[in-house]
Amino acid sequence: MKTQKMIRIFLLMLILSLIVSCSEDQTTAPAPSTNTSLSKFSEIKAKVFVNCLGAQCHSSSGNQGNLILEPDVAYNNLVGVQSVLFPQFKRVEAGNSANSLIIKILKGQVSPQMPLNGTPLPAATIDSIAKWIDLGALNN
Repeated sequence: MKTQKMIRIFLLMLILSLIVSCSEDQTTAPAPSTNTSLSKFSEIKAKVFVNCLGAQCHSSSGNQGNLILEPDVAYNNLVGVQSVLFPQFKRVEAGNSANSLIIKILKGQVSPQMPLNGTPLPAATIDSIAKWIDLGALNN
């Protein structure tokens, strides 16, 4: 009898928590760390590529996959450039994030997933990079 009561209380709490979470206002503006914060290439360089350089993977000295993401050369090394490792893809195909290798690698659709041996980027960050690409991959 006591177990049934506890199960009912648990189920009631679970249902209430689902109702509350589903009824929260979904129209509020996203936090600064979500996709709106990386709408410009300059922001992507400053907030994402800095990690690629710090690990010495995509710096002049690391140059993994023949890809350097240092601020002065990152754009020209990404947009419209065929991948060395996956020549069937451009690293960034302006206007087409679904066919851009950077998105495939960040999402783990091809291996190795980036960041290599690190925690994958949050989905919101990847989505913001995809949005930048879909909007034409401007050098802004």
